[in-house]
Amino acid sequence: MKMIFWFSYKMLLGNLRRALFPFLGVTAGVTALIMALAIGAGGEKIISKNLSAMGDNRIMLGGEEMSQKDIKLLENYPFVEYTMFPQARALERNNVFIAYPQKALRTLGLKELKDREVIVDRSQFPDKKPGDKIEVIFSNGRQTFVVADTYIEENPFELMKQGNRIIISQNYFERLFGKYRFREMIVSFDKNEDVEEILPFLLKKFNDERRGYGQIRVLETPEVYKRVVKIQKLVRNTLGVLAIISIAVGGVGIMSLISSGIRARTNHIGILRSIGMPKEDVVKVFLMEGIIISIVGTFTGIIVGIVGSVIGGKVIMIPPVFLVGKIILAIIFALLVGVGMGIFPAKKAGNMSIIDALKED
Repeated sequence: MKMIFWFSYKMLLGNLRRALFPFLGVTAGVTALIMALAIGAGGEKIISKNLSAMGDNRIMLGGEEMSQKDIKLLENYPFVEYTMFPQARALERNNVFIAYPQKALRTLGLKELKDREVIVDRSQFPDKKPGDKIEVIFSNGRQTFVVADTYIEENPFELMKQGNRIIISQNYFERLFGKYRFREMIVSFDKNEDVEEILPFLLKKFNDERRGYGQIRVLETPEVYKRVVKIQKLVRNTLGVLAIISIAVGGVGIMSLISSGIRARTNHIGILRSIGMPKEDVVKVFLMEGIIISIVGTFTGIIVGIVGSVIGGKVIMIPPVFLVGKIILAIIFALLVGVGMGIFPAKKAGNMSIIDALKED
């Protein structure tokens, strides 16, 4: 086996240019597979871990003028988890203040806030802990706040927005920025509720209780948010198909490398056979070329894929999740494709007769 490996290694060294194409094909395929698996799994984790953040069972209402009075009306309904105004946010320098009513904070597992108390994102304020103070520069001066709690933002819609996230209470937000009226409201329901069924009743009751302060209408339903899940799966599946095609291209490259190597070394094959090398060993020599390229390309692809997943995850703000089992299956698949594509031309070399091989120029 050592002799076979040595022969194969020497042949590869003499054909580095021809070996480059199949090597890059296998590397690109494995890289694409790992990135598709890791980023796809990361996206699914975000969705499954915090579907409420994605709007799994939420609606968005719209009206000409809504206030905290409307929040209190809706939060009295037993099927409503919490409400909030998505427009209740203000950007000061590079800090974005986001307002949450107290019930929303409780439902999301965060601490209720008093005036000048804030909740900050740990990924943006890693050195801050409850009890610490944070100073923010406003257009009219500086203000100091006390960190009451910290959290990790997992809503991809929120992560795509700019600014350091600072959560404050709805009451304090209104006094701090002088914003008391809003045109949009998010209503989150218990996950077991059938929103489509209760929505007509909710709208009628809500509009009746508002007593003519402008009609409220539905802007978005849960179906809008669920499309995000379908799109995410479509992208992941597309990446997976492209990865498989890349590996297949690498396999074709390996087959081409072995075939061209056989044509270039026909005389060598004849000499090896004439000095007593069994045809099975001749097959192994050429097949070993494909195995070496598959192994080197696969492990190079793993390294590039992991690095690419981490960098790509930061760019699109989806932390990758590396599932060892799936990665191992991807490695085995890549190796099998590489080796399998090399079997036919390698067998062809072994089946050549000594006389025919020695006759070739």
